[in-house]
Amino acid sequence: MQTNRRNLFKLSGAVALAASTPAWAVPTNQPQKWDEEYDIVIIGAGGAGLAAGVESVKQGLKAIIIEKMPIIGGSSVLCGGKFAVSGTPEQKAKGINDDEKRFFDDMMKTGGQQNDPELVKVFIKESRKHYDFVTKELGIKPHEITAAAGMSVPRAHGFKPGEVLSAMRDYFTQRGGKLILNIKAERLTWDYKTSSISGVKCSQKDKTIYIKANKGVLLASGGFNRNPELLRKYAPPMAKAAVIAGVGTTGDGLLMAQAYGADVLDMAYVKATYGFKLNPRTIGDMAQVYYGGAVMVNKEGKRFVNESLSYKLLGDLALSQPEGKSFMIFDEPMRKAQMGRRAIDKKLFSPIDEGKQLDFLYTGKTLAEAAEKAGLPVKTVEETVKNYNQGVDAGNDVEFGRNSLTSGHGKPMKIETGPFYIMPTTAALIGTYCGLKINTKAQVIDVFGNKINHLYAAGEIVGGVHGAAYMTGTAWGKAMSLGRLAARNIAGK
Repeated sequence: MQTNRRNLFKLSGAVALAASTPAWAVPTNQPQKWDEEYDIVIIGAGGAGLAAGVESVKQGLKAIIIEKMPIIGGSSVLCGGKFAVSGTPEQKAKGINDDEKRFFDDMMKTGGQQNDPELVKVFIKESRKHYDFVTKELGIKPHEITAAAGMSVPRAHGFKPGEVLSAMRDYFTQRGGKLILNIKAERLTWDYKTSSISGVKCSQKDKTIYIKANKGVLLASGGFNRNPELLRKYAPPMAKAAVIAGVGTTGDGLLMAQAYGADVLDMAYVKATYGFKLNPRTIGDMAQVYYGGAVMVNKEGKRFVNESLSYKLLGDLALSQPEGKSFMIFDEPMRKAQMGRRAIDKKLFSPIDEGKQLDFLYTGKTLAEAAEKAGLPVKTVEETVKNYNQGVDAGNDVEFGRNSLTSGHGKPMKIETGPFYIMPTTAALIGTYCGLKINTKAQVIDVFGNKINHLYAAGEIVGGVHGAAYMTGTAWGKAMSLGRLAARNIAGK
């Protein structure tokens, strides 16, 4: 009887323990003794993590950023440096009329109304706050403002990503924040007493380290571009796409959160970005001359899309063409105009002015010559461009409805002045743009619509902001703005 009573007490204790754990959770027990203790533990030292670090020290939090790679930056350091913001002094100086409502309308339209409108509004406001921090407190100014995917006016403010990221790192560490590289977060730990995330189980070399988070853990660990298994699970069509993303974007944070029932958004909309030369290595291998007037054709020499759409949608359609092949066709005035609009395009195409031949570009004094070199059917290409030019003259693209350069901004131009250029082009994954469901406080939400206590997320790991497609400059902007938002809410402000 005594043995049965003892077993009964054990069973009662186990039931009570289980009752304090969400039914969906696969928890990792916290240790008897923590190795380190902080107010906030930030996983990932990319744009989101560093911006969160900045806000953490501003709010007086004891903060640590842990990064599994040997360098900071993540995918942010590889991005094109575009930061989408509205109503800036730099826009006003150029006579660009933009505001939060226009930004919001463009975001929702680009996202096919699949974005979370309240989260989009918060993102837009926080983006402006962080932009002011970068330009005023850090003293870093944009070198250009351009219009690209999803924008009805120019709002992509160009920065050098490395400069901004390094400045945020220095701001964080010089004010007491701790940054550790080469340490991998493996699991989130659970506190049964408070029913909340309590810290992080990490590995560094052959050692296991437990770091306690008294106020919250922020997942800023990036997407899953480099995880073939997750790509097969969520985005099978991306098997044909090249990958341009941080080496560390393997979905670690996504899996850690899903162990506690975290919900996800926008997984069906993982898309590759169009505009890369074949076999790309960096974001510098991408041209956006289609937003400068170029047309896109398949290997049959035929147009297949409205080129003013978001380059995420362009990427989907390009990869679906025969053999996944597509080409951009443009002329000399377009090349020169585009070099004046976008620094990366200038770097790509300026060697032509020095008399150099570019191995990724077919050039001809006539359109026929360029088409022949590219291996495209000459007469079909000529007919395609002729029909397109007629549509430009008539102010109506009958075939595909292209009536602007990009998303309502700019007027299409005829392709008529040599030399002519044809660039074989592909789409590449530079971000997954989907992930954990969060609320407007950046708290992670579970599959039943409840917040997971003490768990926050920001950056590429987050869904809900972009919806079905993507506006240029909103990925890096999302990372930094939601990172600062999360840190402020963890601080309780």
